[in-house]
Amino acid sequence: MSVPSVQPDPWPAARSGRDGMRLFFALWPQPSARAALMQHAGQWRFSAPARPTPSDKLHLTLLFMDGVPESSLQVLADIGQHIAAQAPGFRLQLDTAALWPRGGIAYLAPSQPPRELASLRQALLDAVRQAGVPHDARAFRPHVTLARRAQAALPPEAFVPVAWLADALSLAQSVPGSGRYAVLDNWRLAQGR
Repeated sequence: MSVPSVQPDPWPAARSGRDGMRLFFALWPQPSARAALMQHAGQWRFSAPARPTPSDKLHLTLLFMDGVPESSLQVLADIGQHIAAQAPGFRLQLDTAALWPRGGIAYLAPSQPPRELASLRQALLDAVRQAGVPHDARAFRPHVTLARRAQAALPPEAFVPVAWLADALSLAQSVPGSGRYAVLDNWRLAQGR
């Protein structure tokens, strides 16, 4: 198993806005899964004002955290390292292409999320909650966002599901004012048990 090809940005480059940092734990696809996701996105019919997700931003968010003080970065790195060392790698089968009309999010998701995915999300949620880090506790709806503002988009009627080996956990930042994501750290998940 390999760590994603996305290289972490050095922590000193992490920037926070007035109200703290926008961070998230995520699964980042390997190059082959990223290529399959882009190929799948190319089968959608998007029209203006849809904004397709650039290849380097494709990911599956496990837990979003907003308003995080920089002083919490080490705590979150410790959480990520500890949980990744205990969580087995697993396969994702992204076989549901759909649209959330509210917000216009075009996405690809697993129709049957693996239990390892739910366990990983729950472990992160529990640890972040215990550490007192601000986080989004809404129900987990695992998906990869393919486009935003895509209310008029049409998904493909039939397609080959995207298979993805989830073998690493990442901590990333939504960089204020840049529209980009910076991977701050990543950790290999434990071998399957």
